[in-house]
Amino acid sequence: MDNFTRIIKDKTRREILIYLYNKGKATYSDILHDLNLSTGKLNYHLKILEPLILKEEEYYKLNEKGKQLVEIMLSLSNDKREIEYSRYLPQFLAIASLIFLFISGGFLAHEVNIYNEPVISNPQAFYTIYSISIIALLASSFLLYTQEAKGLENAMLFLSIIFPYAIYLNWHLVYLVLPAYLIVTSSVTFHYYIYELIPTLIYYFGILPKFINYNIRLMTILWGILIIFGALVNFSAAYLIDLSPLLLGLSIMTSRDSLKNYKILFMITLAIIVGGILFKMFIIY
Repeated sequence: MDNFTRIIKDKTRREILIYLYNKGKATYSDILHDLNLSTGKLNYHLKILEPLILKEEEYYKLNEKGKQLVEIMLSLSNDKREIEYSRYLPQFLAIASLIFLFISGGFLAHEVNIYNEPVISNPQAFYTIYSISIIALLASSFLLYTQEAKGLENAMLFLSIIFPYAIYLNWHLVYLVLPAYLIVTSSVTFHYYIYELIPTLIYYFGILPKFINYNIRLMTILWGILIIFGALVNFSAAYLIDLSPLLLGLSIMTSRDSLKNYKILFMITLAIIVGGILFKMFIIY
């Protein structure tokens, strides 16, 4: 116990232990980035913490002694309950944001203007609810980078294939309005509904990177679903080229451990987009 007392006497070592306790497991680069440590400082503290941590491949996690020690630390400081609740807050805010986006879509009229953009039937209600959604999403992103979050990891991954379409799922499914697409006629022009672009970018680049590496298999399946959906749209007589898989791919590539895992899917995504454009320009039209 004296040795453990010496180990946790340092604030940085306590932060590393609590970080691993909340996160479950983390890579070296995760710890380095999230705790804002230098390489030398982290190496020094990890060496001292060896009796309390395990390393499995590239991941660090607490062993049973480490978990027990952190639980004692938290119980003595009366912070355990606060941490248990607060670490779910960013996830709940992201889900709430999605719900508000869906509700805001109900205020879009079932028609489009001459620019093929949806008409807002009740602007005041739409902008109020939409603004609440964006605020909740920004708060979620902020909390993820200022405190440790744990739980609902798989749910956060599932949201990655819903967020790009959240508003229009409550509009009308008949016309299948895509949030991101290229219109291919005599020339190729880019159009992305700004109302869906903003929350999608916040989620993809402010929230999702924190959860991408939690379940690589599930993330691969979800990205694959978007790729298949995009291929069905891209290689069809429709004017649209769906770019949602590309945005998701760019988000995944920002994660520190994802490049080697998803490189093939990223190349498939690019091939489908380019192939779809050529298909529409030279075969359909």
